[in-house]
Amino acid sequence: MIISGEGAMDNTMQKLDKLCQKEIIRPIDLELCRFLKERHSDISPKVLRAACLVSHLYRQGHVCLSLDEYAGQPTFEDERVEISLKAPALDQWRLALEECPAVGKPGDYKPLILDNSDRLYMHKLWNYERTLGEELVKRSRQQEDNIDVSLLRDGLTRLFTDSSQNPDWQQVAAATSIRNNLSIISGGPGTGKTSTVVRVLALILEQYQDREEKLNIALSAPTGKAAARLQDSIASAKEGLDISEEIRASIPEKAQTLHQLLGARRYSSQFKHHAENPVPYDLVVVDEASMVDQALMSKLVEALFDETRLILLGDKNQLASVEAGSVLGDICDVDGNQYSGHYTDWLNTLSLNIPDEFVINESNSLTDNITLLTKSYRFASDSGIARLSKAVNSGNASHALSLLESADTDDVTFESIVDSSELESVLEQKIPAYFQHLLESESPLEAVKKLNRLGVLAAHRRGPWGIIHLNKLIEQILQAQSLIPKYAQWYPGKKVIVNTNDYALELFNGDTGVCLSDQTGDLKIYFESEGEVRGISPSRLPDHNTAYALTVHKSQGSEFDEVMLVLPRTVSKVVNRELLYTAITRARTKITVAGKKLILKKGIQRKIRRSSGLRDYLWS
Repeated sequence: MIISGEGAMDNTMQKLDKLCQKEIIRPIDLELCRFLKERHSDISPKVLRAACLVSHLYRQGHVCLSLDEYAGQPTFEDERVEISLKAPALDQWRLALEECPAVGKPGDYKPLILDNSDRLYMHKLWNYERTLGEELVKRSRQQEDNIDVSLLRDGLTRLFTDSSQNPDWQQVAAATSIRNNLSIISGGPGTGKTSTVVRVLALILEQYQDREEKLNIALSAPTGKAAARLQDSIASAKEGLDISEEIRASIPEKAQTLHQLLGARRYSSQFKHHAENPVPYDLVVVDEASMVDQALMSKLVEALFDETRLILLGDKNQLASVEAGSVLGDICDVDGNQYSGHYTDWLNTLSLNIPDEFVINESNSLTDNITLLTKSYRFASDSGIARLSKAVNSGNASHALSLLESADTDDVTFESIVDSSELESVLEQKIPAYFQHLLESESPLEAVKKLNRLGVLAAHRRGPWGIIHLNKLIEQILQAQSLIPKYAQWYPGKKVIVNTNDYALELFNGDTGVCLSDQTGDLKIYFESEGEVRGISPSRLPDHNTAYALTVHKSQGSEFDEVMLVLPRTVSKVVNRELLYTAITRARTKITVAGKKLILKKGIQRKIRRSSGLRDYLWS
């Protein structure tokens, strides 16, 4: 049975209520419809369906509802219910929305906003998107004119001595970051994003060395774990640079989360810093920008002074943020490096020698602000990991499967698993030896460093072969081999991950630690920070979980010597190209994909494109 027609308003609400009871939609989706119906008693069922759907899609990471994707199609289809709500035809749907007093045009202050491209937004999401788009375009047009070209040319030659590329995209990224107020540097794992940005900082500081004003620089990332990694990378990389000690000392090492940077307030979504009270920095660097959602990025750019430089670092092909939007992917809507003619002329004055194939006649707002780093220094371009990640990223499922099954690629393998006994057997080949290595560590620091020798990753948190199930199964395997006690909550070798930020303990969401006995025999959880470890009593830990297995989302930004990716037992929409690419590129030396070929193939073929208007705003 399909419900449609204007006379079905009461049935529409009843059906939405049933969908909520079945947990197919959430109570907040239903409450939006009730709110609209209370204020507009004659509201069309077509509008109610659209409102519920746009709220439902928001929870799945979409910024808006593209009417043409759903028009005339059943919505909220789920195997748990027999009845679905059918969306109206596009013309009827658009007309009903245009006539509804709860729906406005861009710029109106209404609960819902319908733009000229048949995209329906909740007002706050439209406002975030428009603010972000306007700020990015404005900043993309701002350039630094007071550049000592001779000093910059010398700095590029001095600081980028290991390049084997022509052109050297790291040098291009650095030059772009010196010239532009907005710079985006995107690249896969090991392409040198952080090593490039530390050189950018040195080059900018050299430009300011003889000026009266002091440059205030902020290093930031979306999570505490990512901020700590950025901090460690900057501190390590700057030591080997051919720069003066004065410049070296001026390169900041302290990184903070974006929430710290903006001044998060407890129990409030508002920040201390905003358009009327900008952050006090001349340059802001944001690492792991792919993890930043649209709302947070909008609040960030709005809280910058007009003249503040912004550098975004990240991998545009990785999983998008957990919250709504795919900001870095929308910004980097290019397949390769390309620059306008006049900008190329400037780059060539720095002896960067940009070939004509990278020059385009018709540039866009962000054309000269984006640099893609293409050479990986983590693994060779002909390695199995590199070829597999490329095959997955391009959607070539057959090539990916052939690589995984080839005897010639020992760094990528496939383990066929059809039931739990086979899964257990595969884990038994890896886990006990990995755990034994942890126990044999001579110091807590050595043990913490060994945590990243193996990463077991999964797509889901719950359900069959999700990480909750995997962590229990791994503990059972360790118990069966008498490596851990059966009934103890804490034991030497237990791996944990922190789920929330605790600034008093300096522990952050995503931090991983290992339980060991201290010198007195008491159990402590040891975490590494800046090359040192410290033990925390289990009773003091903030919210945490056992972490032998992690979701791919939680693994973002991490690296493991070896990765085992356990696919779900059944086909899942969560398994997509971006998730698989992210999991594969966490591995330094080997990746094992365990599961069914059909699930892997469908995942590679499924490319997630979150609905938003940001891409069109920036590139149309």
